Amino acid sequence: MYRSGVSSVVQHESVLCLVLYKERWIYVQKESTRERHGYCTLGEAFNRLDFSSAIQDVRRFNYVVKLLHLIAKSQLTSLSGAAQKNYFNVLEKIVRKALDDHQNPRLIKALLQDLSSVLGTLIREQISDGMTLSDLPLHMQNNILYKFSDAFDIINLGQATPTLHMLSEDRQLWKKLCQFHFAEKQKGHVDWKLMFFTLQKYYPKKEQYGDTLHFCRHCSILFWKDSGHPCTANDPDSCLTPVSPQHFIDLFKF
Repeated sequence: MYRSGVSSVVQHESVLCLVLYKERWIYVQKESTRERHGYCTLGEAFNRLDFSSAIQDVRRFNYVVKLLHLIAKSQLTSLSGAAQKNYFNVLEKIVRKALDDHQNPRLIKALLQDLSSVLGTLIREQISDGMTLSDLPLHMQNNILYKFSDAFDIINLGQATPTLHMLSEDRQLWKKLCQFHFAEKQKGHVDWKLMFFTLQKYYPKKEQYGDTLHFCRHCSILFWKDSGHPCTANDPDSCLTPVSPQHFIDLFKF
């Protein structure tokens, strides 16, 4: 009887944990307490917030791509093995969706930018022992640079090789970047690289997404708004704050 009772409890707890794990929200533990020791990690959040489903929603696709881009640039190696596996699983699904979806070229372009950024990082850190970016024909290297919309990605990749540095200083590349971000039409001889950073200083770029994760200030819970969370506030909507991809990363910097 005793063993049977224990087995029932263990089985019940396992089912309960499974149900809780399926909830698309996570408590962001900012400090250790007597009730709960340790911290909520970026890897835990990435595993729990169901990004595989989120990329199927056109309102969230760009948001998730940007988030993966930020993680690839600075946080990927800090993820647990399970979280890294989940990361690449989501990345694979993004690739498939981008290849299948021919209706929105901006989505595919955003994906290529992220993948190019990851490729550049891998090359700079000499992780790959196979073909490098330098082995590609000159026009292909140039095409990769033209896929970036982030000025610092261009500059960083330009530091990888002398050829990439030369390509990254191309006037037409910076002209296109200025026109893409600021819709400026200049005539005559303009230093477009200088123009970009001047415009960015006075007219910062704004990130816009159809939908984002939200953070409840009352409950310290991170969640997708349509999935909700067990909020105890009298007016839950007044406690919500939209979470940008960078804000998501910052939540887990202790």
